[in-house]
Amino acid sequence: MASRSPNPVISDGGKRRPDDVEKIRLQLERVLSSYLFRGSRRCQGLLRHVAERTLAGESAALKERTLGVEVFGRPPAYDTNQDPIVRATASEVRKKLAQYYQEPEHASELRISLPPGSYSADFQTIEEVAPSARARKVRSVLVTSAAATALIASATVLLVLLPRWSRTDVERTGVEQFWRPMLDAPGSVLFCLGQPHAYDFRSEAFRDHIENLPQGPPAASLPSLQKTIPLRELVPMWGRYICLGDAACLVRLTALFEKRGKPYHIRGEKSTSFSDLREQPSVLIGAFDNQWTLRAVGQLRYTFIKDYSHGGETTEMVRDRDHPEKTDWKLTNDWPDWNIPNDYAIVSRVLDLNTDRMVVVAAGITEFGTMGAGEFLASPEYFSEVLPQLPRDWQKRNLQIVLRVPVVHGVSGHPHVLATYVW
Repeated sequence: MASRSPNPVISDGGKRRPDDVEKIRLQLERVLSSYLFRGSRRCQGLLRHVAERTLAGESAALKERTLGVEVFGRPPAYDTNQDPIVRATASEVRKKLAQYYQEPEHASELRISLPPGSYSADFQTIEEVAPSARARKVRSVLVTSAAATALIASATVLLVLLPRWSRTDVERTGVEQFWRPMLDAPGSVLFCLGQPHAYDFRSEAFRDHIENLPQGPPAASLPSLQKTIPLRELVPMWGRYICLGDAACLVRLTALFEKRGKPYHIRGEKSTSFSDLREQPSVLIGAFDNQWTLRAVGQLRYTFIKDYSHGGETTEMVRDRDHPEKTDWKLTNDWPDWNIPNDYAIVSRVLDLNTDRMVVVAAGITEFGTMGAGEFLASPEYFSEVLPQLPRDWQKRNLQIVLRVPVVHGVSGHPHVLATYVW
């Protein structure tokens, strides 16, 4: 195997040859057009700016405040402690560059880096140092012998242990790899929980009668209840309640984060702003009770819709934009008895181009689907069922998964994968 040693193209204080500068600029464009950078305008803008200023010999001018003004449009006197956008973006750039050069196809490319503690770019080449033919031959013999011994030993171990080996131990990486971009992101993660529109009665008498309390007043004393409830009796309680299934999903996913030591905080949909979603990666729980979920999946292939084309009745469903004629991912027997046999859920992990942040969606049409989505994203056993349907490099790409969640007597069951989409 060839060994590699980094060698600087030329020090920042020297004068680069025109062909060196051209090579660096070509590599810069190659890096910026990679999947790691093309979804983040902030990272692209910062890396391009510091690279060009470094090439121009202006490294001394690359200070945090200057970059905040020139790259991110901050006012000259802005508080860098209150608005650490330069530091946060630089950290993301370093991480993305490290991921880029870890991939085998980029290992021999000219290297661009942003050293810690500095906003000046560094450029290096990688030279291949081929081992001698004799050393290669000797090593080949040793490797062949060692490989044969190891193969026999491994086969013996597999024959002995395979019947007792849990598939969960092998496939645990499926859940880990799904969450890895979010777990590796700097800072904390925001959990945004759906909040349904609920109402209460202004009058205790109305509430007691509806709830059939023993001490409730007789219907004769509430004539308006015989046909309708006056609007003045209804009090909106928006932002006050959450669904049990959404809460169960939240508990499962935060337990996963707790186990891995990843910091997070929780907010309701009503108290979450667009600025909040731009500050950190987010996990959106719930669909029709969470406007941010509907916005996040609204332009994706699989999304949630309400169909009003059936004689005035509303049908809530998961829609496939590529096949709009497909309408079987919908609720049945949902109103008024709420005896649905199946709910449908969408699991998504995407880089949101509006916020430049990673977003995970765990949402069902109802709370039962959301509960199933939470189980799917926290269970290595459940998640392993989708792995054969995903491409080899799915870990590095956006993906959506549609689930069918059976519902029996108000309890969600084993989620089943119906469709996947990776891009």
